[in-house]
Amino acid sequence: MNAKPILSVAGVSVTFGTFPALTEVTFDVAEGELVALIGPNGAGKTTILNVLSGEVPPTAGTVSFRGRPLAGLKPHEVARRGLARTFQAAEPFQHLTVRENVMVGGVPASGLGLIAGLGFRANSLPAARRVASEADAHLERVGLLEKADLPAGLLTAGQRRLLSIARVLATGASMLVLDEPGAGLNESEKTFLGDVILSLWRDGRTVLFVEHDMPLVSRIAQRIMVLDRGHLIADGAPDEVRANPKVIEAYLGRRAPEEPAAAPVAAIVASVAEANSEPVRPAARLLTVRDLNVTYGGLTAVDGVSLHIDEGEVLALVGANGAGKSSLLKAIGRVVNARAVEMSFAGEEIARLPEDAVVARGLCLVPEGRALFGSLTVAENLAAGRYARRRARGFTHLLHQSRAERAVFEARLDMVYQLFPVLKERARQLAGTLSGGQGQMLAIGRALMGEPRLLMLDEPSLGLAPQVIDEIFASIARLKRQGLTILLVEQNIASALAIADRGLVLANGRVAASGTGAELLRDPRITEAYLGTSDSQASGCSAPRMIAV
Repeated sequence: MNAKPILSVAGVSVTFGTFPALTEVTFDVAEGELVALIGPNGAGKTTILNVLSGEVPPTAGTVSFRGRPLAGLKPHEVARRGLARTFQAAEPFQHLTVRENVMVGGVPASGLGLIAGLGFRANSLPAARRVASEADAHLERVGLLEKADLPAGLLTAGQRRLLSIARVLATGASMLVLDEPGAGLNESEKTFLGDVILSLWRDGRTVLFVEHDMPLVSRIAQRIMVLDRGHLIADGAPDEVRANPKVIEAYLGRRAPEEPAAAPVAAIVASVAEANSEPVRPAARLLTVRDLNVTYGGLTAVDGVSLHIDEGEVLALVGANGAGKSSLLKAIGRVVNARAVEMSFAGEEIARLPEDAVVARGLCLVPEGRALFGSLTVAENLAAGRYARRRARGFTHLLHQSRAERAVFEARLDMVYQLFPVLKERARQLAGTLSGGQGQMLAIGRALMGEPRLLMLDEPSLGLAPQVIDEIFASIARLKRQGLTILLVEQNIASALAIADRGLVLANGRVAASGTGAELLRDPRITEAYLGTSDSQASGCSAPRMIAV
């Protein structure tokens, strides 16, 4: 292997306010290497990727690519140099086709632009055809060619991540930086993803990827770097890193006395189950949905679904990728149009209300991918969570914050900071620079600022490390104990059903089964036919976890 570095990071530090996100990080990546970057939540992994791609300038230190400094370059300029990245939140242009999304990535290298796109260049049509043909080749490589003509908004979370890889391939970059490429993929998709990354590496591309799925890392990484609390604590061959005491300590729980570890999901579920065993008073009906349908361009995503939720209840929606779970939540939250015989919230028909109106009534959605305002701070994102409430009270309330509103705002903010202390610590940090776990906490916190009566969570554990998943589920359990009504879509099926009062299993846009969480987990026909889990997987909340690195 050529030892000449393609990427050099020297003494890079990043500070957000007074918080040190990275401290004097130094490493090289040689041309043709396949390197994994791992570390606990909040270690600084996303921050270093943001520095490499030009999203965040370093407070100190330098980054060079092919011997040329990247200081001062904008992200698109870094990509033109040959370093392109994917993001944790895979957000395609939803109304463009899958092929068109990949073509967008190939436009800069093709010579096409506004003038050519309008047909004023003689060679514009052949160039466009070439970009389309190359897009299909990239889609075939990531297993999405058969979906090339579909709107990208119809893809599952896992398929969107594969699409993002195809899009960076279209840039022609010689070095790919992949942020959580395996998040949201099932086991077969992860195996395929690993094969794709290995094939790209064998073809001569340099790959640096951040990943929480340690079996995937162990299978494909030729070298592993480990960040912890902004410091690079290990860098070497996989076997060497696995045995490093600092790495074991970082993953298995060195925590400050004032920072207690989150209870494992199994313990959380046990406490919730105990609470559920107490006598339950009759609750008022909060949400009723009858015969709801969602279609996209003639394709049916939700087909005649009916459900209800009572005050204080947790209802889990589970099922395979593409079953219609996210579309159902978006329809209830009025993010997408839907037809229904009835869709009422707290006794009021909401099917024709705009999205901000249902939010103001206390129906709040935390979307898959979080949808944070990346250029705003944590504190500003939380303040935005009050917007719909204030707007509903009249335009003057947007211009002036009354004493009563200020008191409510401070009380909600204090509640959010108690639930997620890390958000208070990073209040002045830009949301776009947060780690995946911190971003998910902020997304939930922002929704809580709106005083929800019904909180809808779409894949809250997607792409997060096991430790962080425990923290997220601990927060959901705490909100449940406080009496908040929750509608939960979650890829971690066993954990979702174990914490829920009831569950609905969706398949092909329809309700395939329903019952209490315990009933659904105990039924092997349901778990195998609709959830894709074996008896052993479904018998408990989750298998005991040992974090291997």
